[in-house]
Amino acid sequence: MANPNERKAQKDRKPYEKPTATRLTPEQAKLKLIDLASKGDQAAKDMLEALFPEGAQKLPRSTKKSA
Repeated sequence: MANPNERKAQKDRKPYEKPTATRLTPEQAKLKLIDLASKGDQAAKDMLEALFPEGAQKLPRSTKKSA
């Protein structure tokens, strides 16, 4: 049998909202990628170097050496 706290939690559930996708312009995507790369995301840095070499030059180089 459910206790009163569990019943209250079930009543407070949010209604379902269909997920939405946002379409970015190429410039918005590039800016988001630069932002992630500047925060240290290595995958974002690699993608930025592959797609936008001129954008990757603006970022400081990592001092960490790979093995």
